[in-house]
Amino acid sequence: MIATAIIGCTIAVLLILVWYLAKTSTAGADALQVWGSQGQSVNVDAFRLLVNPDETAYLWKSVPEAEFRRLQRKRIALALRSVRMMASNAGLLMGVATQARHTNTDDSEIAAAAERLMLLSFQVRINALVVEVYLLLKWIFPAWAMSIPVAIERYERLLQNCDWILAQGQQVPAYSRLAR
Repeated sequence: MIATAIIGCTIAVLLILVWYLAKTSTAGADALQVWGSQGQSVNVDAFRLLVNPDETAYLWKSVPEAEFRRLQRKRIALALRSVRMMASNAGLLMGVATQARHTNTDDSEIAAAAERLMLLSFQVRINALVVEVYLLLKWIFPAWAMSIPVAIERYERLLQNCDWILAQGQQVPAYSRLAR
């Protein structure tokens, strides 16, 4: 009975995950146009500061506890917004990868880069789900000293890979979503 419940819950979670990953697909739309119009700029350096445990410790020492909780919740809300934008961008780039794979079937280098883009997009989306859970817990309990498992380097590689594919396909490269 317990095993059936565990298997059922696992299947439900997987179905929700597949639905979540597929809901951003825009059938019939040009993925490059969608990326150019709906892609959101994310300041990666600011995000790093928002989830940096050293910055949190400094804030903890610098302000009274009530003020710390209020400020920490604001920081976490901003970090959550950034994570959601990264996940949204990764979803859009899944469409770009699919389009690049289908339009450049004769170029193995672009096809391989499209596969990497798809894999990186999937990894960023999964990491974003995990980070959202951690951030929500941290928002509920702002004084907890838990580290957040952020793989921001994957997001940076994702954007670099996208820019490379766009440059190889003689497309006008979309401006980099990586704020410097």
